[in-house]
Parts: sequence; C-alpha cells; structure tokens
Amino acid sequence: MINKYYRVFILNLLVLSGLSAGTIRSQGTAGAAQLLIPVGAENIAMGGANAAGVSGVGALYLNPAGTANSPHGFQGTVSDMNYLADIGVSYAGFVTKIEGLGSVGLSVKSLDFGEIPVTTADETEGTGEFYSPGFFTMTANYGRVIADNVRFGFNLKFISEKIMNTDANGLGLDLGVQYQFNQLPITIGIALRNMGQRMEYTGSDLEQTNTPEGAESGSKVERFRIKSESFELPAQLNIALNYEPISGFELMGSFTNNSFSTNTMNFAGKYEIMGMAWVGGGMSMTNVIDEQSDTSDDDWTNWTESIFGATFGAGVSVPLGEVSLDVGYSIRTVTNYFENNNVLELTLNF
Repeated sequence: MINKYYRVFILNLLVLSGLSAGTIRSQGTAGAAQLLIPVGAENIAMGGANAAGVSGVGALYLNPAGTANSPHGFQGTVSDMNYLADIGVSYAGFVTKIEGLGSVGLSVKSLDFGEIPVTTADETEGTGEFYSPGFFTMTANYGRVIADNVRFGFNLKFISEKIMNTDANGLGLDLGVQYQFNQLPITIGIALRNMGQRMEYTGSDLEQTNTPEGAESGSKVERFRIKSESFELPAQLNIALNYEPISGFELMGSFTNNSFSTNTMNFAGKYEIMGMAWVGGGMSMTNVIDEQSDTSDDDWTNWTESIFGATFGAGVSVPLGEVSLDVGYSIRTVTNYFENNNVLELTLNF
C-alpha cells in the first residue's frame, strides 16, 4: 500500500517537475522527466560518464553519434529495470549498419506504474476503480562517420504520457558527436539531448462541471475546461572524455549542464577482459555555483543533492556460433527512501 502512494508521488514528479535550472536562482518548470531515466546496464554502471566512448546500441540513449561506431553489423537489446517505488522500466532497441549510408536504429522505452487506485475529493480512500498511466518514448536514430575519427548522429523522439483520459504528446531531438584523437588514447563526446517543442496535457478529464451556489435542484450546471500549463522538455548538454591508458582499461568523465536541474559531473572506470567480460563503476557529483544565502537548509538539500549514489556493473559475452549474446547487470544505489535500481540487459550481436 505504501508503494502505491510512492508511485503517485513519483508519477507527479515525472509529469511536471519543478526543478532548478542549472543554478538555484534560475528555476524553471519542465516535464517529460521520463526522458531522464537511463537505460542499459553499461550506461547505468558508468553513471552516464561514458558518452564519449559509448558505441552501438548502447549509444541510442546516451550519445546518438556512437551508433556509427557499432562493433557489429546488427545489435538488438532488451532490458528491464526496477526504478523507484516498484515502477518498472522496460526497454528494447536495435542498431544496424547500412553499407555506404551509416547506421540506423530504433528503440522504445516504457514505464509500468502498476495499478493505482482512483480517488476523488469525496472518496479519498478510493472508488474501487484503478488506472495505469501509460508513459513511453520511441526513438529513431541515424549515425554516420563524417570524417576521419569523427562520428555524428541524431535521434528523433516521440514522447507520450497518458493518465486516464488526459494525455500529452511531443517531439524531441538529440544531436551528438564523437572525436577520436589520432595519436592519443582519448575520445571526446558532446551530446545535446531532449530539445523540442513544449508539451501540454489535454483530455476529457480536464472538463469540469459546477453547480452555482444556492441553485435549485435541477438547475443547469456550468461546464468549463481546465487549461493545463504547457511545459518544456528537460534539455541537457553533455560533454564527456574517455581515456584508455592501457588496453582494456578506460577512465571516463563528463559534465552535464541541465536546463531544469542541478548540473552534474560524472566519473567512472571500466576494465574489459579480452573482449569477453567487463566490470566497472561510477559516481556522480552535483555542481552548484550558487551560495545558500537565505535558502533554508531543507530546501537547499532538496535542490542540490541527488537521491542517487554510486553505480556498479558487470557483463559477459557468450559466443553462439556466428552470433554472440551479451549479458549485463548493474546497480544504481539510492540514498533515501527507495530501494536500489537494478537493471538486467540482454544484447544479441551478429
């Protein structure tokens, strides 16, 4: 029962999050927070610090340029993550190379909130009915090597959120580039994510009726429609660096400028064993340039600290004749209130 209330709380955060825009003073309001939920075992294990070196199907979420560096002709992946308050995040995607044209990909991410009881002002404990919100993002990708050591890619996104008879739909765009230095074991990556049009909730649930005070029984009721406030997508600029001092060992770092949340710095390390297995972990730090001033301690903590902590993960590649199956598992620790996020991913390569 407690998790049901938590789910409603998380749902409200995902629908319309009042977040601080890069700095505490430049606050704004953004929605479509489902776009910020990461996917993929390796991406989550690295804490998102791997945007410079990510490749293949794993790049669909983090940096669309990385799909042009796929190590295989085709990669298909599925993953499942327990998010907060038992909310499930399911993900599926593929990337394939087209000779002479580059790489194309497609992915779908959906959230499962389970069944949430319907409540009203008169029946606060529930009417006996239930509903299940429908949140999903569909992404189409194109990536290409455009010059020596330079990869470029973009994502087109369709974002949909539906709660009972009210929904919001929108389009988003990601742009990404990766550059590999010739004489140095260094790759840099830049990604602009979640740019797009404002979204707005509409639907019959926003239609209300009102009986004027003192009206006699049978009097005509007044009908009106509540207009919801439109909201922007949670745009991000990510700048990342990947350094490989020895073969198989990578150090990564990234800085993310968030339009509607506190900026973050991410650091990670990964060790790959003969292309057959990997293990790694990461951490994230918030970057706040404001002074606390007259902000209360509680508000300051809420604005500047993340509930997510360190990340860990590992994976193995199992050869199956001419194809291979990658199995990855990662954990993102959660510092308060909720259980850790766990993700299991299966990827088929050929």
